[in-house]
Amino acid sequence: MSHQFPLILIAAFYLAAAALLYLSIRKRSESWRNVSFGLAVIGTLIHAGAQYSHWFGHAEPDVGLLHLLSLCALTVMLLLVTSTLSRPALFSAGIVALPIAAGIMLLEWVLPHAPLPLGETSAGIAIHMVSSVLAFGLLSIAGLYALFVFIIDHFLRRHNLNPLIRSLPPLEVMEDLLFKTIAAGFVLLTVSLASGIMFINDIFAQHLVHKTILSILAWLVFGIMLWGRWRYGWRGSVAVRLTLAGMVLLVLSYFGSKLVLEVILGTSWQS
Repeated sequence: MSHQFPLILIAAFYLAAAALLYLSIRKRSESWRNVSFGLAVIGTLIHAGAQYSHWFGHAEPDVGLLHLLSLCALTVMLLLVTSTLSRPALFSAGIVALPIAAGIMLLEWVLPHAPLPLGETSAGIAIHMVSSVLAFGLLSIAGLYALFVFIIDHFLRRHNLNPLIRSLPPLEVMEDLLFKTIAAGFVLLTVSLASGIMFINDIFAQHLVHKTILSILAWLVFGIMLWGRWRYGWRGSVAVRLTLAGMVLLVLSYFGSKLVLEVILGTSWQS
């Protein structure tokens, strides 16, 4: 119960902040927006405290998928809050980020999971596992942002400002948070690939080569997109296409390799 209560509390703060932010956008109310931001900050601080307790308050922290996704949600919220401090308009992207973070909290609360203590793996493999899941989680969230960018861009190009579009954040706000999330995921994907090469025996072996190549291709796609954003100011449909292409490669890398290894070959990547 002591672990579950913070999850419910964090989700409640995030959902309340999302609801008030929606109202502030619809009614153009700065006061509701400020209250929403305050609730988001409180939820983020509680979330950070819970994560600190989980990772540093136990001799062997659990590196299960749901705990790592929770860390992804915290990273997204920290990006949102800190970005808002320097550019208040970016908080509008919370209409997407806050429900995603709340949903992850509720999943961690509801879904059962098998504990995976960190002590059961070597330090190098643990770094690879944690960075891989965090990279996948952050870039998956970026994929959701990319879909919202596509929707907003699609209707704006057709001059269709229906109530749904007017309630969403401005396009440049979503794009800014999209690229910040991709940049964080790209760093973690770099760590994942580097640690895999360093600590996994023969990462280019036959039963791992497809996973490795697909991950490298995804890394190249995201790297090219970040370079294009910095050098040429890429945005809109280009950013959406490259983000979704990178995500398809990552999904094939993870789930495709899992299917090949565990179902067809009857083995695992640790073999």
